[in-house]
Amino acid sequence: MPTFTVSIPAELKRRLEEHPEIHWAEFLKGRFELRLRDLQKRAEK
Repeated sequence: MPTFTVSIPAELKRRLEEHPEIHWAEFLKGRFELRLRDLQKRAEK
């Protein structure tokens, strides 16, 4: 699987680390999928 690297501010990283129960990479993959589906639906109109 390809790797996608994102740089974020230190403060945001600190806040994300306050929630170790969330697997942020999986969360983002899901959000990317939702956004891409939305964009595809809009393009089909």
